[in-house]
Amino acid sequence: MSKDIFISYSRRDQEFVTHLASDLDAQVAGVWFDQSTIQPGQKWHDEIMEGINECKAFILVLSPDAAQSKYVLEEVRKALELGKTIFPILYRPAQWTNEFESLVNEIQTLDLRSGSYTDNFYKLVDGLVEAGAVKAMGERPFLRQATQPPLNIVFSKIPGWAFAWGLGWLVFWVIGAIILLVINVRQGDLDGNGVLLHIFLLIGGGIGGLAGGLIAGLFTMLALRPNAPSISWKHMSPTIRIWGVSGPLGMIVSGLITTLAMAIGVISVQNAETSCEGLIFSECVGTGLGSALGEGFVFLFAILFVFLLSVIVAWFLTGIFAGWQAVRHIRRLEPGITNKQGWKVSTGWGCGAIVAVVVMGISMFIISFALE
Repeated sequence: MSKDIFISYSRRDQEFVTHLASDLDAQVAGVWFDQSTIQPGQKWHDEIMEGINECKAFILVLSPDAAQSKYVLEEVRKALELGKTIFPILYRPAQWTNEFESLVNEIQTLDLRSGSYTDNFYKLVDGLVEAGAVKAMGERPFLRQATQPPLNIVFSKIPGWAFAWGLGWLVFWVIGAIILLVINVRQGDLDGNGVLLHIFLLIGGGIGGLAGGLIAGLFTMLALRPNAPSISWKHMSPTIRIWGVSGPLGMIVSGLITTLAMAIGVISVQNAETSCEGLIFSECVGTGLGSALGEGFVFLFAILFVFLLSVIVAWFLTGIFAGWQAVRHIRRLEPGITNKQGWKVSTGWGCGAIVAVVVMGISMFIISFALE
């Protein structure tokens, strides 16, 4: 097997390196790293030294863990000793010492934190071809400027986000439905209507999640348009887990805000004394009832208003939190995502969470009304 390209890295960065090696293997033949070809029973150190000796290009994935790895340092020193062409790739920044410092300062470093993964990847391919690595496929023009993926690629990723959102919302609404079911069973209040309510809750949760996911997916892909070609299900699927944790947080916070508002008197009713002066008994009673009903209506309206406001604020903040968690995951394979892009994604997720709650409520109402 050809070993034209050797990748040196820390095991902590193995997920990214495996992804990079797979992409390189589709463009340039002879990609080799220690997890790809060393078989059980082989002397891994000898195999690595042989791989460095045979390679035409030496890729060094730079990170804090790589900087502290004695094995990576040994591989770098071997490559320098043999005069290999070294391609430093800055995956995660660190304080550089020893040979790492001179490599970063003296050799053109490919900074993955600047620009999209796709553009940086093709710049790396260009350099590898110039260094003599064998092409795996036909000729490709050298990349000299950043590419702007067409909108059809951007929009094609949105349904995946919606599907992941829908599954994620179902996860925590299933948990909520089970909790309600247990409470109803213990209180002996479970009947046919209660079962239907649980079913409506799950159906509405799924519909709301899909709707919110479409909004969040649109924001996400427009913000990450330069990164769109490499966004895949592996970036989207953690949404299920993220909402499984973030969803209950939004439910709890919105409920606590309303409860706290009532407890500290933010929502209160000032009982006005009814004056019956100049009124007969029946008129006095009517005036008293009207005043009481009016105060009750104001009280209920105040509760509803504060609750809805708290729901909007709580779910928007929950969506931002969930979105930022998603950005953190995407950055593991797309380290070039900027903070500005990250905040755009998070804002979109906050808006998506509000849409999901609203659509969920409307869906439950429509379904229950249609079945009456």
